[in-house]
Amino acid sequence: LTTVIPTAVLGGAMIAMFGMVIASGIKMLSKVDFSSQENLLIIACSIGVGLGVTTVPNLFDALPESVKILTNSGIVAGSLTAIFLNVIFHVAKPMKQK
Repeated sequence: LTTVIPTAVLGGAMIAMFGMVIASGIKMLSKVDFSSQENLLIIACSIGVGLGVTTVPNLFDALPESVKILTNSGIVAGSLTAIFLNVIFHVAKPMKQK
C-alpha cells in the first residue's frame, strides 16, 4: 500500500505526525517545575542519553545482549534514564528524609 502512495504525500503526513508528537512533548514539559535543579537534570540527562544512543550507535557495544536490547533505541534509553532519575530524585529522596 505504501508503494502506491507518492513520496511527497508520505512526507507531508510524516511532518504532521511528528509535529503532533513534538507538540505533545512540549505540552507535557510545560507542566514541569523548571526552577527545580533535579527536574532540569532529569530532562538534560534523558535528552542527552537519547541523542547519544542515536548519534553513537556503538556506544553500548560492550554490554551484554540482554542489556543492549534496552539501549539500542534512543527513545527507550532516554525514557529509562528519565524513569530512573525520577525515582532517585522524587521517590527515594523523600523516603530518606522521613
